[in-house]
Amino acid sequence: MSRKASGSRLSGAHKLQPHWNDWQPRVDSVSSSQDGAKTKELGSAALYNVLPSSFPDQPVVPSDAYAAADTHQEEGGYEAGQGVCDNTFGWKSVGQELRPNDVTPDLTPFQHGNRALASKDMKKSQDRGMAHSEESRLANLLRRVSREDDRDRRLATLKQLKEFISHSESKVTLVKQLDTILSTLNDILNESSKLLWELRQDAAACLGLLCTVLSYEAERIFKWLFLKLTSSSRDEVKLLYLVAAQRALEAAGERKAFSHVMQLVMSNLQSILENVDTPELLCQSVKCILQVARCYPHVFSTNFRDTVDILVGWHIDHTQKQSVTQQVSGWLQSLEQFWVADLTFSTTLLGQFLEDMEAYAEDLNHVVSGEVLDEDIPPPSVSLPKLAALLRVFSTVVRSIGERFNPFRGPPITEVYVTDVLNRVLACVTTAKQVQFSEAVLTAGNECVGVLLASVEPCGQLMEAVLAYGLDQLDCCRACGSDYNLAVLSLLTLIVDQINTKLPASFVEKLLAPDSQLLKLRFHREKEVTSAVHGVYQALLSLKNIPTLEAAYKIVLGEMECALSSLTATLEPSGRATVLDGPCPSIQHPAFASLTLPPEKAQFTLIFNLSTLTTIGNTKNSLIGMWALSPTVFALLSHNLMLVHSELAVYYPAIQYAVLFTLYSHCTRHDHFISSSLSSSSPSLFDGAVISTVTTATKKHFSTLLSLLGGLLVKEHLYPEARRLLLTWAQEISVLMKKSDTYSPLFSLPSFNKFCRGLLANVVMFSCCSALCCKHEGRKLPVLLSLKCVCVCGCV
Repeated sequence: MSRKASGSRLSGAHKLQPHWNDWQPRVDSVSSSQDGAKTKELGSAALYNVLPSSFPDQPVVPSDAYAAADTHQEEGGYEAGQGVCDNTFGWKSVGQELRPNDVTPDLTPFQHGNRALASKDMKKSQDRGMAHSEESRLANLLRRVSREDDRDRRLATLKQLKEFISHSESKVTLVKQLDTILSTLNDILNESSKLLWELRQDAAACLGLLCTVLSYEAERIFKWLFLKLTSSSRDEVKLLYLVAAQRALEAAGERKAFSHVMQLVMSNLQSILENVDTPELLCQSVKCILQVARCYPHVFSTNFRDTVDILVGWHIDHTQKQSVTQQVSGWLQSLEQFWVADLTFSTTLLGQFLEDMEAYAEDLNHVVSGEVLDEDIPPPSVSLPKLAALLRVFSTVVRSIGERFNPFRGPPITEVYVTDVLNRVLACVTTAKQVQFSEAVLTAGNECVGVLLASVEPCGQLMEAVLAYGLDQLDCCRACGSDYNLAVLSLLTLIVDQINTKLPASFVEKLLAPDSQLLKLRFHREKEVTSAVHGVYQALLSLKNIPTLEAAYKIVLGEMECALSSLTATLEPSGRATVLDGPCPSIQHPAFASLTLPPEKAQFTLIFNLSTLTTIGNTKNSLIGMWALSPTVFALLSHNLMLVHSELAVYYPAIQYAVLFTLYSHCTRHDHFISSSLSSSSPSLFDGAVISTVTTATKKHFSTLLSLLGGLLVKEHLYPEARRLLLTWAQEISVLMKKSDTYSPLFSLPSFNKFCRGLLANVVMFSCCSALCCKHEGRKLPVLLSLKCVCVCGCV
């Protein structure tokens, strides 16, 4: 598909005729020197009296100061904002020039007879003078912006010109001098100096503003602009004309100021799009077209298919940079409303892409079978890049259709349709992989499978094919880069989410096996990849299928036990090695039984898995946090992972802190285990005890928790971050118990009393926690043993 559709170039537009100012001042026969003398002597009242009533239409004689001022400015005598000026732009009106400084303040506002008539004539004369002033100032600005040698002065003058154009009272003057303005701006746009690029961009913006302000002259300006663009031979100048068009369309916005010319504008933009050869011109022309699509969708809709045809041509051009392809993809997706409105065209286009994919896959099949290739069959070096490009554009169009690409929304997108398309895409990618390993094809294929899978819940043979495809793609990660890895991980997450309750445990066991590439990708140097692996783990531990969830949970815990055993085997307290026989035998898993991890990998593995459990365990309605898994998350963190192990705290403090933080996060998320549903050994909600099951469950878990925290308090080598966290937690527990009657039965718990005594006995150790010191934040820790507040740093 060629990215240049056939189209007629713009025809030449008629030449614009200048509009000249037809106001010419008539010279009064009265001596100017005499009038000047009388004016100074008599003031403004005398001025009205000397105007002869028999000549009401005769205007006031303009001062010769204008000619002198213009001459002086051409010689460089005036800077911006200097010279003769009015109230708005720094120029004085004719009335202001004639009005003396000593105007009598107590003149009556009422005028009668000839005097009133003379005043009316004077007002007309002043209006004409104002118009002359506006034209003179505009002419001066245009002269200076063209002739000024200093770059900064030109920029300042152009800014003044933009202000002049934007002023509502300037429209009449702008229309009269439109040809001159356009000519001046055109000269600036066509300047060749690279140092003046900023000036030329400002001139383009000025041109766009002019078109917006004079919206009733928009047809004339747009025709002129497109004629200049098509006749220009310089890409950078064409770019500036398109910038001007974009600024005009953006400034007009949704006010429909250009409704009468928008079909003309759209036709010209379409023709320009068909003939652009550089990504820069493509980008600028599309920006203009998208602005039309936003504000005038009824106009753009007639050009939608032609625009798509051109953009698709750029999209499948695999010689373009990836950034260009991604940008084109974004443009196509922004037109979702038009894709949905023309769904027949959209699905037909997808069908054409799919047929082309299968044609290239058939060509590749000849290579697999060893058949002799004829001249018409392209080699893999040609077929593979084109197949990748087709897969990418297919994904783009599916995304462009958006939520409408869903079987639940009805024909033509049905479950049969999506299933058929997905099977055919899988076949094309699999065939390509058998011929030659192409990371580009596999990456694009995974993306394409993902967007299709999001619209259907596979089952039966299709589900088996998708699962096998996902595992096969994961194995390829060892030889691919980050883009491919991210595409595979995203696909695996989607597979788990979509199949969910139907996901077999065997698939999970393969994903989390010791030799799986998924486990190796956790150690990837790029954080984005590591984060994507974390996403796969989260999906697995969020399953709604209990047997499959338990399988995933046991494997994760088995790896954690393996990592902890590997670490404890290296501990050397008192100068001798310590060998602990199975620190966590209850969570061992056969898959990791004979495996020993290096210390660095063991530490990272523990922290990574704890992070995953923290995220999942704190998720609302998560089965990990609610279901009776064995062991429970609380039991795992408080007992199995040896949180109070002295040597572990000394040699691997980050591990101890990670376990403590996960426990703290899990407990606070579930209100410190008030609910009995959190433990398999908790009493039933329906048993007949004098005390409530909630309190019983709370006593059981709270006692264990306090004993654990109390044991940490007396440790000499406590990680500083862990100590700060422990103090925060202790404060929260004390405040919570004091405020709630639910906890009143717990006051007499031996574990709580022991915890408080340990806290009081070790307040000296807390002095290192300056972040919680009352001297700094005024925070105190209520210790309920004595029902009084004790400063956490022991300073009071």
